[in-house]
Amino acid sequence: MTDLLVSGGVVITLDEGRRVIPDGAVAITGGRIAAVGPRAAVEAAHPAPAKRLDARGKAVLPGLIDAHAHAGHALVKTMGSGDSAAWSEACRIIYTTASPPEFWAAEARLAALERLMFGVTTGVSLLGGGDSVHRVDDPVFGEARARAVAEVGIRDMMAVGPTRPPFPRPYRGAAGGMVEVSFERQLETMGLLFERLHGRGRQLLCTLMPVYRESRHDALKAAEIGAQGRAVRDLGARFGARFHQDGHRSGSIAMADDMFGLLGPDAFLSHCTELTDEDIATLVRTGASVVHNPTAIAAVRGFCPVIRLLEAGVNVCVASDGAAPDRSTDMFRHMVQAMRYAQRAARDERLLPPGKALEMVTRDAAEALGLQDEIGSLEVGKRADLITVDMTAPHMAPANMPVWRVVCFASGADVRDVVVEGDVLMRDRAIPHLDAAGIVAEAEARAAEMLHASGLAHLAVEDPGWGRVRL
Repeated sequence: MTDLLVSGGVVITLDEGRRVIPDGAVAITGGRIAAVGPRAAVEAAHPAPAKRLDARGKAVLPGLIDAHAHAGHALVKTMGSGDSAAWSEACRIIYTTASPPEFWAAEARLAALERLMFGVTTGVSLLGGGDSVHRVDDPVFGEARARAVAEVGIRDMMAVGPTRPPFPRPYRGAAGGMVEVSFERQLETMGLLFERLHGRGRQLLCTLMPVYRESRHDALKAAEIGAQGRAVRDLGARFGARFHQDGHRSGSIAMADDMFGLLGPDAFLSHCTELTDEDIATLVRTGASVVHNPTAIAAVRGFCPVIRLLEAGVNVCVASDGAAPDRSTDMFRHMVQAMRYAQRAARDERLLPPGKALEMVTRDAAEALGLQDEIGSLEVGKRADLITVDMTAPHMAPANMPVWRVVCFASGADVRDVVVEGDVLMRDRAIPHLDAAGIVAEAEARAAEMLHASGLAHLAVEDPGWGRVRL
């Protein structure tokens, strides 16, 4: 029996033929897609579904995939008023000394709710951020986060990895006291998180290593880094997990492969700015994917050569790097920014057309995460992750060229319905299984507690920069 029939909308399949079906339908059985095609044919083959979702006046497309963001960041939005150094230092203090399990749970619910309402059905989140602020001193923090995301219901890939040497690193533990945490303890925590969470429900994990550059370490430290990298890679291999790194630039990709042997087709690398010829050749040879974050500060300080990478055959996807210090997880925003980013650099408005931009947050992102056989397009047999986008609003008229309209004119607020693995999580912007107001209230309370515990309340005093051209 058909569990759910989504019918009457413009179905943008992102399948092998990139079909756009003006009056289409998607039938779902057992959490997977049973049929995709013209409405009349699909409805005739599936005449009595248990549930229906009316998609008239909407576009139906695969759930969006955000392949790089940071857990914790949703509660540190805007801190520092544009001072990147102050904000990064705040993250280090908060994530290691002022973030009890309740902080990670409240942040996870808020971030997952934001993603859900923006049509992001799968998201990657680093358990922390920056060089030395990964919350891997105790599995209780990652477990609290995973339980909270599961309540929301979206698909999640949590990236866990060690901090940067030297070790041990000081953390305030779940019981409240300060503890010194070794690399071995961090690796043990990662292993426990994999054993308890990976592949359970809609939760996946991937391993993570800091990005290193030759100017930052001597031969002894290189040997230490290499040994740690092998241990992390071996852990990931035990579970068949992907491998992630955040912040590659200027020769670091070639180094990751040449010195540490970290890269392969299971690796996906974030930012990737100011790449050398050797970096690009390494990506081509190893089959690693690139995650482009066009609205991130890294994309201001350096340039990600997306077009050159695509022309070389490298898989590139677009992600948010959200949800702080100044960006959301609205993937529609990031698609448009990615288009303009590439076009402005080359002074060529023909580059990165909307169809490719949409592929980069669906099919290409699924490939980067190793999930291309499961999600990323509306095809028979794949998991039924899909969204609808309102096409009737004034900014979406007139009713032609649906792919251009979805990519160039829609925003996350235009997402009306969200289905993950056949479960309708949001219907016409209503989310019955969640108390959205309660999630926001809890996040506000935990953020206030964090500001008090960290002594960083002064960084949440706003300086908009009135009347100035530079902060």
